[in-house]
Amino acid sequence: MGLSGAVQWWDEWQLRVLVLGSLFVQYLLFFSSVVRRRAPPSWLRLVFWLAYLGQLAAGLEVLWAPVLLIHLGGQHLMTAYSIEDNELWRRQAITMVSQACVFIMEMETEKVSQHNLLSFCARKKRPTFLMKLATLVCYKDYVNMHCYIEHAPTTSSLQVVELVHGYVTDGWKGYIHDAASYKRFNLHRGQWALRHQRHLRWSLNMPFDRSVLLWRIAIDICFHHQSTTPRGRECAARSRVISNYMTYLLSIRPEMLIPGSRIGIFTIACEDIELMLGDNSALHDERGLAQGILSRAQQPSLLDNTSIIGTACRLAKMLMELQDELEMWEVVQGVWVEMLCYSASRCRGYLHAKNMSEVTELLTRVWFFLISMGMETLADRFQKSEYLETKEENAEEDDNDGENRVVVERKINMPI
Repeated sequence: MGLSGAVQWWDEWQLRVLVLGSLFVQYLLFFSSVVRRRAPPSWLRLVFWLAYLGQLAAGLEVLWAPVLLIHLGGQHLMTAYSIEDNELWRRQAITMVSQACVFIMEMETEKVSQHNLLSFCARKKRPTFLMKLATLVCYKDYVNMHCYIEHAPTTSSLQVVELVHGYVTDGWKGYIHDAASYKRFNLHRGQWALRHQRHLRWSLNMPFDRSVLLWRIAIDICFHHQSTTPRGRECAARSRVISNYMTYLLSIRPEMLIPGSRIGIFTIACEDIELMLGDNSALHDERGLAQGILSRAQQPSLLDNTSIIGTACRLAKMLMELQDELEMWEVVQGVWVEMLCYSASRCRGYLHAKNMSEVTELLTRVWFFLISMGMETLADRFQKSEYLETKEENAEEDDNDGENRVVVERKINMPI
């Protein structure tokens, strides 16, 4: 049989040969599964490798069709079409602009929204033309809340995620060793960062939204009353990014901070600051407000210790009394990282999924990261609580059934 006969035979039998060959490879891989679990010899590994390679090569056939069409005659080989396409520079310009806009929008979604309480109060003391106009049209509250939101750069978001990674990693290595410690670690919202400063834990024994606002005001007072070292300045900057973001959630998106957050607590804090400082026109910026609050705190008669501002001043004083300034900012940074993780794990999954179609919040990115690191989410807590309740109910039913059985047996065994 010559070459022409072999070609004719292959044309007639190629489909059958390929089907039988594929079937043989499938059976080979199936029956050799036991051998592949151990350490097979090198020649057998080569056979397995070739078998898998043959299966994967089938997917390359999809690639050959467009490659063949390009070789036969693509748009780059058609001279007339290439000339017309080059003359359509407007279409290419629009394409480039669209790609640039998409890139810029993608960069915008990575930024961290920021909202500062003292800056907000300072703007109210020195209203701009826009604020005066918004007040006339009864649109002041919306402009205050939405039009003065600042954004931290993308690098800040990456730094925050790195801090969360370090916090969770340290927790797995140095704290979590059984189910009970795992549960306690997921309940932390600053307790672990204050493990060496237990005299500050009172600031966490309150509703979460109040605790967030309390620490927000306290670190502003500390930041504007202390000269920080370069290392301390880095911790302070990261702490302010997280705290400004948490304040943004409290004032703009309270449903994401934690279920049941009260937006009114932010307004009450602003009113307390205005009532404390009065109409002093000299306090027109963030630093001036912080200094004015702390100076009023030195006069007990002018300060209500039960208010959020009075409590924040007490916390700020205790923080500034720490021995080392760097230690103070490391403690503050640790507390804010724990608060961020606590808020992310307590936010409903529906809100995280909704954000994916809009602007991806930092809280959503932290939530995904916590899931990948094996931390507990709100859904996990609900499932565990339902499981425990069902288990307790079943145990109570078993106890009741046992008691009923004993009563019935006693009645049966009673003498007539």
